Amino acid sequence: MSSRVLCVSLALLWSTAGYASAADGPKIAVLDFNTKGLTATWYGQFQPGVALADLLTDQLVNSGKFRVLDRQSIEQVMQEHKLSETGEVSSTKAVESGRLFGARYLITGNVLQLDKTGESGGVGAIVGAMTGGLLSGGRSERVTLKVQVRVIDAVTGEIVQSFADEQTKKGSSWGIAGIGVGAGGAYGNSQFVNSTMGHLINDEAARILDKIDPDKLVSTIPTVTKVSGRVILNDGGSIVINVGSARGVAVGMMFDVFRVRLIKDPDTGKMISARVPIGRLEVISVSEDSAVGHLKSGTAAASSVVEGSR
Repeated sequence: MSSRVLCVSLALLWSTAGYASAADGPKIAVLDFNTKGLTATWYGQFQPGVALADLLTDQLVNSGKFRVLDRQSIEQVMQEHKLSETGEVSSTKAVESGRLFGARYLITGNVLQLDKTGESGGVGAIVGAMTGGLLSGGRSERVTLKVQVRVIDAVTGEIVQSFADEQTKKGSSWGIAGIGVGAGGAYGNSQFVNSTMGHLINDEAARILDKIDPDKLVSTIPTVTKVSGRVILNDGGSIVINVGSARGVAVGMMFDVFRVRLIKDPDTGKMISARVPIGRLEVISVSEDSAVGHLKSGTAAASSVVEGSR
């Protein structure tokens, strides 16, 4: 996901935490909708999954029913932890992402179809033909958008809502060339929203909002507890850490790996401890006082510090 600044009024942003909030409701993060299954390319460089996520975020904020994580904050967390933001989210990944974002629910999904499904010359074209071309006619194209949406509990990994929606809209101009999408690529600006494509995507975001049932969601925020330990063995395959189930470690839990460095402050002469990220591992088995994991990225030398959240 390219870097972008979400064009939401500062009045809607919850200052220090990076949240947009208009109610004491469930805390939600909206991920980009997956578009991997689409085969059509008639819309060029337009990113329908990003546009739908941007406009759905705005719809959720404006509804006053939810606390919604700022999209820029989501991207920063994704980049820092080298995660992929996609509509395909496993239960384990949902729980991990929710802990990182501080969100109770994730809204994810797939754009299953975005195709031109018909066209017509319109009344103007018929009149133009009858008058020998003296009057110009307009051509109207029909575009169908179909999406699959999931609302996932980031504490349990449970899918609490899943539904599909489909709509078709007619328009005479579907191109988005020259339509500004905001600094860095955000689609929540009036120029895009007022375009034919913008109307289609924004209407779909509103339809998704209507189908999300707040009564199925709770407002409590998952309590995040940090678990720290050390790598006590790395045999080139398995990595053993000195914290286990007694500390709340479970299979699927992710740990960041750090190398601790002592650096002398040239101004004060004091030694300062700094933790340098060097890797990331996933737990694959757990005992009471230890756990075994495998590397997802980087390295994990013996005696390195590990830190995860539960």
